Amino acid sequence: MFLSLTLTSYMPSFQANSASGHTDKVNVGRSEQENGQTSKQEAIPVNWDKPSGGSYPVLTQNEPVWIDVSIKNQRVYIKKGSQTLYTMIASTGKDTEPDMTTPTGTYYIQAERGKWFYSPKYKEGAKYWVSWKNHGEFLFHSVPMDENKRILTADAQRLGEKDSHGCIHLTVPDAKWIYEHIPYNTKVVIHS
Repeated sequence: MFLSLTLTSYMPSFQANSASGHTDKVNVGRSEQENGQTSKQEAIPVNWDKPSGGSYPVLTQNEPVWIDVSIKNQRVYIKKGSQTLYTMIASTGKDTEPDMTTPTGTYYIQAERGKWFYSPKYKEGAKYWVSWKNHGEFLFHSVPMDENKRILTADAQRLGEKDSHGCIHLTVPDAKWIYEHIPYNTKVVIHS
């Protein structure tokens, strides 16, 4: 989503959405044999006001981490070498048209980041954004919110599914963690 002209320098303090406890079901492919039949996919709850992968890793200064984004799995993996330190549930581009696709390839975290933005074009904004392509166009950020910083439930409920305009949606705490812990020039690899 192109944001460079609509970003604001207003940086409010972090507050979790007052409607905490909202969860959604994310389908996770799991096949089990029960009485000779394959069970349906099981859903796991995703609370967009909580970390999606449990306790966050504690990183040392200048720890050589990188970000691996799987469009197929709708996951963001924080990695050190080949070791996965943390897994986040995400939503990438809808892929319904070119302007709604998450680009694949190798990128690097850019200097642009902030605590809040709002895009009148899309009538949505988000907290804790970090740019990884085109200096404000493609971002990691929280689930979408309206201009009053209220979570757009319909979008937030789609965490774990393709739902963005090309950015990478995360739970509010996951987006905040990337904003606070992933430095400029960190490698980002996005693949199918």
